[in-house]
Amino acid sequence: MASSEKLRLRLVGITYGASGINLYRFATLGGEPLPGFDAGAHLDLTIAPGLTRSYSLLWPPPAPDCYEIAVQLEPEGKGGSKTLHHGALVGAIYETSPPRNHFARSSEPAPGHALFAGGIGITPIIGHFRQLKQLGQPVRLYYWTQQPATTLFLAELGKAAPEDMRLFHTGVDRAVPRLADVLATVPADFQLYCCGPAPMIEAFERLTAKRPAGLVHRERFAAALLAEPGAGDRFQVRLQRSGKVLTIDAEESILGACLSAGIDAAYSCEEGVCGACAVRVLSGQVIHRDSVLTPAEREAADTMMICCSRGRGDALVIDL
Repeated sequence: MASSEKLRLRLVGITYGASGINLYRFATLGGEPLPGFDAGAHLDLTIAPGLTRSYSLLWPPPAPDCYEIAVQLEPEGKGGSKTLHHGALVGAIYETSPPRNHFARSSEPAPGHALFAGGIGITPIIGHFRQLKQLGQPVRLYYWTQQPATTLFLAELGKAAPEDMRLFHTGVDRAVPRLADVLATVPADFQLYCCGPAPMIEAFERLTAKRPAGLVHRERFAAALLAEPGAGDRFQVRLQRSGKVLTIDAEESILGACLSAGIDAAYSCEEGVCGACAVRVLSGQVIHRDSVLTPAEREAADTMMICCSRGRGDALVIDL
């Protein structure tokens, strides 16, 4: 992330959320209020030098000067969750980005909302559920977990009205409805939101492909395999504000070239998932390889993620 955007926060609490999941609470050093955010937002947390990960912010925040995240231990992951679960100490100072939101609630009117969560994917979904209930809007949450012990927010959701909440334990119940079974019962004009493991997101996108794009929203934890032929070709990009022209080699990203050239570009995940490196496209063609932009945003061709997306030809000009 760009140095000018960093927040310095103290880890003030670690609590048990569910089996393998801890809740981490961060607060400002002097009690000053933090930037606000809406349900669906996330931040980038620098866990250790060279180790930054994106986490959904739990909504509502516990206090004006606090943020809270839920982290599931991933033994086969890249180290972020293991470092937090095994090494985080209350009182330690961490750097984070301000909140960003690529999974915000749509402003388009709809007669109802259907929310779909799988495992730790409940973290952005629970905020939408709470917010929609608070606003008095019709909403139903469908939540798949392996068993009660691994179910985050089990006590809270257990108090929800049956017509608002369906909880499925795939490791306990013999007859658990599939995502396809549930989606078949959801009216075509409902707003849909989904977050969960990659197979769930891929199934969601496939099953909702014929619904209006403005009604379908998903949040990924890992990049989709979106590369297309020619995505590794060498190309040039002009940085409008910096006045530089960079040549991007086949195995290089625009982001990497910018950092090598001394350009202070914002970034975090470097996988096209978090949206931190989004820049305006002023002209030229883009080969999109991210998992952030919607089909309509790609069609508009005015934004790209420079950590993974590439230019086609030598006419690309971006706002850096």
